[in-house]
Amino acid sequence: MMLKNIKIHLVLSALLVLVYSCADDEGNYDYSEINEVHATGILESYTAYTGEKLTIKPDLNLTQDDNSDPDRYTYEWAAVNTAKLVMESKTVIGTDKNFDAELKLPPAKYLVYYFVKDKVTGVTWQHTPFTLNVVSSIYEGWLVIGDVNGKPRLDMISMLPGIETPRIITDVLDATGSSLKLTGKAVDVECFNQPISSPLIYGVYVTTTENGTARLDPDSFGWTLSQNLAYETVGGSLPTNFGVDFMKSTGFGENLIYSKGDIYYFYRVLQVKYGLPQNKLESETKTFYAAPFIAENGGSLGTPVFYDQNARRFVRYTTSKGTCSPMPPVAASDNSLDWNDTHADLVYMTTSGFNQNENFAVLKSTITGKYHLLRFSKALAQVYYKEILNAPDFDKATKFAVSPDSGYLFYAVGGKLYEYDNGTRSAKLMLDKGSEEITYIDCNLRANKLYNKKLIVGSYGTTGKLELYTVPPVNGDLVLDYSYSGLCKIVDVAYRAR
Repeated sequence: MMLKNIKIHLVLSALLVLVYSCADDEGNYDYSEINEVHATGILESYTAYTGEKLTIKPDLNLTQDDNSDPDRYTYEWAAVNTAKLVMESKTVIGTDKNFDAELKLPPAKYLVYYFVKDKVTGVTWQHTPFTLNVVSSIYEGWLVIGDVNGKPRLDMISMLPGIETPRIITDVLDATGSSLKLTGKAVDVECFNQPISSPLIYGVYVTTTENGTARLDPDSFGWTLSQNLAYETVGGSLPTNFGVDFMKSTGFGENLIYSKGDIYYFYRVLQVKYGLPQNKLESETKTFYAAPFIAENGGSLGTPVFYDQNARRFVRYTTSKGTCSPMPPVAASDNSLDWNDTHADLVYMTTSGFNQNENFAVLKSTITGKYHLLRFSKALAQVYYKEILNAPDFDKATKFAVSPDSGYLFYAVGGKLYEYDNGTRSAKLMLDKGSEEITYIDCNLRANKLYNKKLIVGSYGTTGKLELYTVPPVNGDLVLDYSYSGLCKIVDVAYRAR
């Protein structure tokens, strides 16, 4: 009790000393006014999209300066995300008098502070903070990966709710302030739905030759190293910079990936992660070199099909076992193919949206050099096998696609696009882009209903262009529905759905 009383007396004594000191000091100082800086012309609140240019031009009222020295002041615009910890919340977004730049902030609500420092007086003046609502500009749309001047770049054709005209965002990773910096060569971009309705596990994957395969935050495109595909494996069985050549989604949360002759499998529902290569027959001890195509064919609800490139044979994959087995026997005829001894190289294979998701394969005979088209059902029944005839420059084709409406096989050679009708067994020239190169064609069944049956064509002249066409029946001319230019030289395209 005595100690407590002593403490109280000490505090009171200190206060009395302070009061008397102030009273005795009254009138001992000469005060002089200094230059004051007051900013006007800044609103209380702004709303802008990520990657969008925002312009704010404040008027500075100076009490003792004629503004003859433009270098007298320094400036800082600081955005504070109030939902984050103090050490992580502040981002300097500008250092000029006016703010006139693209917003590279993740979607959030920010308080923005405007500071002006007078270098003569050393005083920093702070304007009343204003609210900045940063809205996602990457809500939905086409993701396009390609190269510009030999360097990889990810662009986006952004579809925003309530806005009719899409926004083209070049270098969307830079525009959104993502920490992922692409290097090497562009390889692949994919977007996958997952079985659980959560944005945290929606799959947006970007691949380059040097970065490997990275998973982006689906709403901000943020990235850390732990988001690389290698961290979705069993016990870190793949290197950190592991990269795919392509990915296939067989259903919600079920993926097959291909990399350098090997195929891996992932199924979230059953907690199956990427691990050992799946391109191995259960009766054999070694993996085979898989051709760079996968017919996903329904995944666990069907039977995915791979192609053994060295033995030149089709194999069926059993997801529950994690191994492959020979294809079912086929009665020999002129209109059937021996699955297990094709005497042919696989040129192209895909599961299409045509006729209840038929599978299409193009093969080149190692004996005759002729090309054949094979179609087979989800149940692995061969429904069509014939030589491809009357198809100009088919041997030079490297890009293929199958229309989900008509089953037409499209192929590109240079700047020309052909449509092959396996009924008439002839091809029709559909597009001739002259000196431009067609770098990409596909039909994306994972896009929304407005686009999932369109033929997608990527071309390159001085810049990249993405076009979407309706494919009419009876070999009618293509109908151009959408065209977007100013893009990278397109390597791959995916649709970020909602």
